[in-house]
Amino acid sequence: MLCFQAPLSDLTDALRCRIDWSTHRSDHCVNTGWRVLPYWVVLHVVEGAYHCEWAEGGGVSARPGRVLLVPAGARHALSFEAGTVTDGLHISFSLHHAVDVFSGHTVPTVISDEAAGVARATASLTALLANQGTDALQVAAARQAAAYGFLAQVLAVSRERPERRHHLAALKRLEAALALIDRHVDRVPTVEELAARCALSRNRFTELFKATLGQSPKQYLDQQRLRRAMSLLVHSDQAVAEIATGLGFCDPFHFSKRFKQLTGESPSDYRRQVRQTLLR
Repeated sequence: MLCFQAPLSDLTDALRCRIDWSTHRSDHCVNTGWRVLPYWVVLHVVEGAYHCEWAEGGGVSARPGRVLLVPAGARHALSFEAGTVTDGLHISFSLHHAVDVFSGHTVPTVISDEAAGVARATASLTALLANQGTDALQVAAARQAAAYGFLAQVLAVSRERPERRHHLAALKRLEAALALIDRHVDRVPTVEELAARCALSRNRFTELFKATLGQSPKQYLDQQRLRRAMSLLVHSDQAVAEIATGLGFCDPFHFSKRFKQLTGESPSDYRRQVRQTLLR
């Protein structure tokens, strides 16, 4: 966890990084088919090319020296050309327990040669993640520094949205409610309970929450549950029914229905398909 200060909001202890998968100088490339992931996909192309199609239409390509960035939650399909070699990451940076750091910026989907700092930062981070080292503390410190160095490089080539600073202040005001949801994603806190944590009236809390996060508290909780389910399906061996129960869904059928609405796949199909794409 990184601690620093930022204008209009004290972000000490608010910024978190999570890396679910990485590969360095890998020639194991996969045509993914359509998928949705709960974290950003980062591909630094060393040789060859990667192509990304978006479900809503259009697509982009990244060739040697360029970095492809796929936003968390975006439905996409990746394909590659023969001989492609990449550095890859599944990474997320969050503020106040679950809010995507990049939500306050317009981030390029392909970062080209003039922004070589992102390519270098990606290569450095994936190299450190591939190296186990002998001193666990030194390795952890180097990885953390490289991760936040990568974040700084991406933010440097992104455009800050006009509302970002107000957005940070509002998030700070909602932090207690977001922390409660993060700790107890297996149950549904009442709006009154969440509002009380923030010392706000029910109406003012609901208004501020929706204005800041673009959804109601219930919708937000549902989204966090399903994103956590995606990660558990891929990176744990828990049964689907166990994941559903642990995340507070009333039964596996309801969980599977909601999951398919979000991803287009059943939980079992999602687990199998995404795991196949992560084989190094």
